Amino acid sequence: MANSYINIVTFILTTVFYYLALKPSLSYDVLIDVKKYEEYSKNNYLYLGIYLVLAMLIQFVVNASVISTTCGGSISENIGAAGILTFIPWLLIFGVIIIILLIYPGFKSAFSDVVGYFYISGSATKIITELLVNRDVEKKLTGTETKEEKESLEDAADAIVKICGNTSILINQIVPDNFENYWKILNPLMKPQYRDNNSPETKDIRQELFDLVVTRDNIGEALWYIYTGILLTSIVQLKITTRGCNTNTATMEKNYNEFLAKEADAKTKKEETDKTVYTITS
Repeated sequence: MANSYINIVTFILTTVFYYLALKPSLSYDVLIDVKKYEEYSKNNYLYLGIYLVLAMLIQFVVNASVISTTCGGSISENIGAAGILTFIPWLLIFGVIIIILLIYPGFKSAFSDVVGYFYISGSATKIITELLVNRDVEKKLTGTETKEEKESLEDAADAIVKICGNTSILINQIVPDNFENYWKILNPLMKPQYRDNNSPETKDIRQELFDLVVTRDNIGEALWYIYTGILLTSIVQLKITTRGCNTNTATMEKNYNEFLAKEADAKTKKEETDKTVYTITS
């Protein structure tokens, strides 16, 4: 059980390291620039591959150490067994999960719509409330829109709130790949000061919203990896525990000699203890 905890902790730390230090950051400016986005995609694939290799290597070292502790012998003598028990399942299962999430990113919603949404819901509510028109607020303002246009926008915004129940739930419909389309859809519902895409305040609030979308997406992706990694480490540790020990003659002889030496040492200490004479003085 303790060995399983070591595998899980090391894998979670590897995953945290990937998201904090390796994974390229995606900004709105990169998203809308074809060349920059292609470069980002290439780097993302590269570092994702590095993450997979790094995770497998760390698990391989831990598993080799566990097998050596359990069955005896040096780590080098157990490399073969550790390699088979580590690389095959991690490539076939974890590697496939990575490919599936790249091809079908919608699967991330299983976690991003729940855990990811919970993490960013407060900030999302604040930003979207600030971004979209509101019936109670906008009625007190005077703008360039006609009365009919203003009421139409307010009704549309109210309809979104009523359908969703809460403005922050809108964030669950937006992912990095469709962010630009959703921004255009929401543009008529935005407050007048945010309808100019080139204004500094629009750029700031748009980047804030995009960062939340990326964060929610990353949480969904990371939890898929962690869930799969924990499942894999449990399976591998179970296999290590039930496979038995296949040791060669030299290792068996070494282990036997170590056992005899420990027995002889324990016998010597016992004899010395038995020979000790204790004198009680009054």
